[in-house]
Amino acid sequence: MLHPNDPKALKGIVSSNASQSQISEIKAQFEMLNSSITSAISKNDFARVVALDSARQEILRDICLRAPSVFDDDFFIFMEKCARENSLLISKVEDEMDNLTCLTGKTMKMRMAYKR
Repeated sequence: MLHPNDPKALKGIVSSNASQSQISEIKAQFEMLNSSITSAISKNDFARVVALDSARQEILRDICLRAPSVFDDDFFIFMEKCARENSLLISKVEDEMDNLTCLTGKTMKMRMAYKR
């Protein structure tokens, strides 16, 4: 199985003829990416979240370039599920970043008031 930190390795799976085993591998990789993103979010490692999400988006673009007939209905249902999960993860990251920005702003205001 490929490592989720190696998005280039996934590209070979998507660009070759998609057999059932390759489709299963794509699904497994997406689940690993989602898990890695969730882990990075919980650690507030936003740089890693962005890198993993970029890798996932690149794979999605590659999949979209293939003929739809290559993939079965279950694969598209899986991808829709991933899209919903991704949307929730991205919303969570945005909320965390907003909270950090707000906290930073408050801290800066307190420091400015202290210096006066």
